[in-house]
Amino acid sequence: MSYAHSDTTVVSDASREGVIQDGPTEFESRLAFRTKVPAERLHEFLSWPIYKLRRESEHVSRVLKRIAEAVVNSMENPASTNAFLQDLDLKSISRDHDWRAIFSTIRAHEGGYDGYKRTVLIRYLQYLSFRKRLLEYIHTRKRGYDDMESYADDLTEYPSPPPMPTPDTGFEGGDGPVSEDGLRRFTGDFRRMPMGEALEIPVGHGEKLDIMLAGHLFRIIGGHPPSLIDQNGVTYFLKDGRNMVGRHPESDVPIDQNFSDVSRAHLIVEWEGSERITVIDLSSRGCYIRHKILETALTLDTPEHAFDLPGWENDDKEEVTIN
Repeated sequence: MSYAHSDTTVVSDASREGVIQDGPTEFESRLAFRTKVPAERLHEFLSWPIYKLRRESEHVSRVLKRIAEAVVNSMENPASTNAFLQDLDLKSISRDHDWRAIFSTIRAHEGGYDGYKRTVLIRYLQYLSFRKRLLEYIHTRKRGYDDMESYADDLTEYPSPPPMPTPDTGFEGGDGPVSEDGLRRFTGDFRRMPMGEALEIPVGHGEKLDIMLAGHLFRIIGGHPPSLIDQNGVTYFLKDGRNMVGRHPESDVPIDQNFSDVSRAHLIVEWEGSERITVIDLSSRGCYIRHKILETALTLDTPEHAFDLPGWENDDKEEVTIN
């Protein structure tokens, strides 16, 4: 399966008809293989000086936030995705894995296909997330940082603890009440997830992952399927694949409307049937997880393993600068 490197046309199974002929699940599965940076791009990044790595990382951060905002807006107003794509400068999209050609093709369908367009944005968001972490990793190693805890703190834009929730944060009666002092110690261990970045977190069967959406404490319980529990004990079961979490009534996981500071499209949780989940913070109000878990998640898929990733096809050698 291949895509042409044209800015205006796409051949093979990604023709303007073929790219839509796939069902939504098949379409998303194809894009899932394009969320890593190709090996030859890694070689290129390794040759860059520190200033160029930092500059490119800042560019990617800006695009990450734009794409994340577009995903959130697509939940509020599906037609906004089409407007975003029409205004998008294709030169800001990387040619890696033919992303630029894919964007060109999908935006040519001006009417409808909003779900497909949102899928493209979300999968490209994951690609940019990996690209940014790769750049930050190489930059950090070139500066001689051996302490990955410092690296994780650098990547966390908002290292302060989240807003304090109410003391009634127990999920089960057996947990007992949480004192204010205990709650301060509890929330003080949390750090904000980098907005728009895909973090892969292991959650084994029966294991618990505490996550705060704005000022509200939730818990993900590992299982088949995993479940998300709010601070009132309401349980939501996650489906296989992508789960949009937020107050929007059409979210896959529609959060209680009384949690007014939770965004209408706040978080993406992706589960593929394994004992791992991928989470993406889409909200300006933030998602928070424990510091040690964040540190581990930020160092997954680091470049020393990048050469071993299968399925990376050769790409053109043109340098791409994302604005």
